[in-house]
Amino acid sequence: MDREFKFLNISSIIFKVLAWISAVFFLIVSLIVLFGAGGDTPRAASMIFLLGGGLYFLMLFTAAELIKLVISLSHKLDTCGSDSGADIQALNKKVDKLLALLEGKPSV
Repeated sequence: MDREFKFLNISSIIFKVLAWISAVFFLIVSLIVLFGAGGDTPRAASMIFLLGGGLYFLMLFTAAELIKLVISLSHKLDTCGSDSGADIQALNKKVDKLLALLEGKPSV
């Protein structure tokens, strides 16, 4: 784990754990609602819980993967070298600003 991106790596892991916890939680709640009462209303509520839980899972997991993507992009830009041209250097500065914003630091 890079020392430079320690907070982002930890937050990515936390988002993934929260995504899986929410998926299990919404699945359990939807099963309880489905089998806990009779009639059509619990079926509809159960489906809403499943859809909402799936959406919540996707949002949290996507946030974790986006953080990993930004970190990976930064590593790739660092390995390109300084002789790759002004465009790569400008992009590298933009990625550094984005990482600083994500970590809550003032932009450079």
